[in-house]
Amino acid sequence: MSLLPGINEATEPLELVNDSNEVHSLAIPIGSQWKVDLPSDFKLAITIKSGIAEVLGTELANDTEYHFQNWKFTVFAVEDVELSWKCTQSLQPKIESNNTASQIYNLHFALEKVRNSSFYGPKVLIIGERNSGKTSLCRILSSYTIKFKSYQPLLINLDPNESIFSPPGCLTATPISDLLDPQSPSWGQSMTSGATALHSKQPYVENFGMEKISSNKQRYMSNIEQLASAVNKRITSDALVQRSGCIIDSPSLDQYDDNLDDLEQIIQRLNVNMVVIICDDDGLYQKVNNRVKPIIGDLMIRLPKLSGVIETDDVYKRSLQRSAIREYFYGNIQTVLSPFTAGVDYNELTIWAPRDLTYDTSAGKDEALELLPVTLEASTLQHAIIAITYADKNANKEEVSKASIMGFGLITEVNEKRQKMRILLPVPGRFPHNAAILTSSRYLE
Repeated sequence: MSLLPGINEATEPLELVNDSNEVHSLAIPIGSQWKVDLPSDFKLAITIKSGIAEVLGTELANDTEYHFQNWKFTVFAVEDVELSWKCTQSLQPKIESNNTASQIYNLHFALEKVRNSSFYGPKVLIIGERNSGKTSLCRILSSYTIKFKSYQPLLINLDPNESIFSPPGCLTATPISDLLDPQSPSWGQSMTSGATALHSKQPYVENFGMEKISSNKQRYMSNIEQLASAVNKRITSDALVQRSGCIIDSPSLDQYDDNLDDLEQIIQRLNVNMVVIICDDDGLYQKVNNRVKPIIGDLMIRLPKLSGVIETDDVYKRSLQRSAIREYFYGNIQTVLSPFTAGVDYNELTIWAPRDLTYDTSAGKDEALELLPVTLEASTLQHAIIAITYADKNANKEEVSKASIMGFGLITEVNEKRQKMRILLPVPGRFPHNAAILTSSRYLE
């Protein structure tokens, strides 16, 4: 027996704690920031011991441990901050000055002045180059708006790559009525997440279903029109939202047409009265200003690239999208959800898809909005995310295209031999008697 490996070896317990996950102390001077570039397999815990620190505008409570994973963010010191942190892997904090915080404060106070002097709040569109800080600025402004007064700004996301209170591929409009979760890159949890520590948000969702707006610009602008209609109805019927205004995130400027026609349409349809451009390129600023100024006048504000921005790549974006899909069905560490798998016969399903997702390239511009029926086969539907509409499954394609979104499902199995599917749903019960629309998103568990 002594010849067997491991029998005579020491049975001391493995060392589970090393230098990299011990508790460390860190001081951040006032006006400085800690840029946290956290790899996907790292887990970081931060506790504020003294001072005031923010993550994208949301203040971190003292003596409360916050957990972060798969996120690139900054911890900004509003005043001198002492904190403790621990990480599952070795991490080297780097403190640097924030040179744009004062300009963000000035912008916030300018928006507050509009809210205080009118019954109609500002409708501000944030535009800029890729990795300039557009989405971060929207989040900061949303957090500052509700920090001292009971406003309820409408956060509008026009970038289908961003997963803001929804899976990727969606355009959303969400009243921000409570603190945003500083631990979540997807801004927090919505009404589909069940009981939450913070007030859950209820977004209005338009399903674009694709990653790039250039994939089907006509369909994208149609979604904008439907979203704008819903936004205008909400503003008209809700005095608090009307007074609070809208903060609008947008795709990077390189995704628009060269002549910026689609940017002009967005401004007109959403009744934008102020534009903030984050741009270091003088030529690009002048080009946008020449196109926008005739619509909104002098209410165009230029900001430099935000100091807290951390460069991201497509791999990181994909990981955030995957996390958003997983969170939609399974929840997160704070709120664990139990999705339900429904068995569905082929004859109980009606799935449509935009022409771009059916690989039909014969369509002209007038047919780009058209939905086509999807052939139910594994090569097309396995691991696909589908948007379940409020339209009946027997409704025509025009009704389905204009219908609101009930929720999303994940096709986990396609059995062509038995003519059955297994679809993961966020709530228990049978698959609804409604039409669904195929998206370009895929999720493999």
